[in-house]
Amino acid sequence: MYSHADPQFDVAPLGDSPRGDALQAFAEANALLYEPSAAVPPYGGALFEYLENASVSDRCSGTVDGRLFDVGTVTGTVGGSQSRMTSGGVQITTSYTSTRRATHGYLVIRLDRALPHIVLDATQNDRTFGSSIPMPIARDQRLSLEGDFDSHFHLYCPTGYERDALYVMTPDLMALLIDDAGDLDAEIVDDHFYLYSNEPFDVADPALWQRLASIRAVLGAKALSQTENYSDDRVAGRAANVVGDDGRRLRQAFISTKSRMTPRRLLLIIGGAFVVIFGVVITGFVLILSAIVP
Repeated sequence: MYSHADPQFDVAPLGDSPRGDALQAFAEANALLYEPSAAVPPYGGALFEYLENASVSDRCSGTVDGRLFDVGTVTGTVGGSQSRMTSGGVQITTSYTSTRRATHGYLVIRLDRALPHIVLDATQNDRTFGSSIPMPIARDQRLSLEGDFDSHFHLYCPTGYERDALYVMTPDLMALLIDDAGDLDAEIVDDHFYLYSNEPFDVADPALWQRLASIRAVLGAKALSQTENYSDDRVAGRAANVVGDDGRRLRQAFISTKSRMTPRRLLLIIGGAFVVIFGVVITGFVLILSAIVP
């Protein structure tokens, strides 16, 4: 599944020392900054723009081969805000806040080019009633791809930027995503590439660093090479390295429209539960009756 190349991180300090001391020594050995707790970095992306009252733990950040590399775990309340223009030109901002707390491990790698907003929602890590990504995305922005990629990831891109998304998401890059990160959600925002886990990242585990190094060396390198010539021809020339306003962010939807828990599905679940309970009661009644009546 993963590259067997040298993991490129010195994991020797992650030995028998107390966890905090081991992580501090690991960070120093790899020219990274270790922070047991930290404020949420000012990144774009679902975890950083949509989780409320969020905080970061076990953050290891710095540069690897001269490029931003940031790993950590973020925890926050699922919610956020969105703005829309009415037909009369009035901007209305709506917000949603829940009591559900979400925790995700993350990896951030800096790219060279600004790109349109792309979300790759892994089907393997979806929750019972919908996506694990804590940001509601208007579902009419989903772009179907060739082969069996749709069974592994649901791809979303801004309306009008479908051709740009296909330019980035080539078949060979999609194959690497399936092989190396099929259980992780991915997102591209501006010039940053994000990977999200449904679980906290155990940064004291050498196996995690071997996997992340492999992802950086293989998947990250391919993403860089695939996007190095991209420019948005809707705006200023290549030197500007910007994306048009329509492509910078996906349109959001309310949580209720994002959820796959439709009234019909809810009715089916309730009906199914009733059938199961009714069957258990009848079976028990028959068994009791057969034990009483000779």
